[in-house]
Amino acid sequence: MDISMKKLHISFFILLQILFFFLLNFISCELLIIRQSLKKNNLSAFPSNFLFGTASSAYQYEGGYLADGKGLNNWDVYSHKPGNLVVDGSNGDIAVDHYHRYLEDIDLMHSLGVNSYRFSISWARILPKGRFGEINEAGIKFYNNLIDGLLLKGLFAFLESLFLSFLHIGPVMFFFTLSAGIEPFVTLTHIDFPQELEDRYGSWLSPESQ
Repeated sequence: MDISMKKLHISFFILLQILFFFLLNFISCELLIIRQSLKKNNLSAFPSNFLFGTASSAYQYEGGYLADGKGLNNWDVYSHKPGNLVVDGSNGDIAVDHYHRYLEDIDLMHSLGVNSYRFSISWARILPKGRFGEINEAGIKFYNNLIDGLLLKGLFAFLESLFLSFLHIGPVMFFFTLSAGIEPFVTLTHIDFPQELEDRYGSWLSPESQ
């Protein structure tokens, strides 16, 4: 009986050691996450309204060059012309597929800790034939969704951190994962131009393009 009790005590002691070991590792990991989060977001050397941002241009990033009613722009046409000056023959037909993967891109921006994003509008996506055709509602919807996704990213992060805090991370991490949204900045035109207006007026060479 005494031997059995001793074995039980030893087993219980070993179990406590194992649990204590895992608890220490868990706490260490949580502290490391908090430290990295603070280090990544330590912007105290800059003014509170300083903007850390990323930027893109529609033709170089969006892809989806004929998706959802988009018209051709001058670079869509030029990049497919034999003998053009694009040495490697590449084009923006797919690019980084921002048109279909913008939510993933917003997540990546948020993971970098940026608070602003400058992008341009592809007018051939909104006005496929310039001012001579119908408005493409799908194009307007894309840019609306992009802007909403940027502005609401802070809210999504807030709700996510709240959910995780109730699961296992705890209220300490909840405090450190709060963040604002990503402020959008729009470039009205960046290189690309509806091909319809290029054919009619030579792009910006004519005031009729306005």
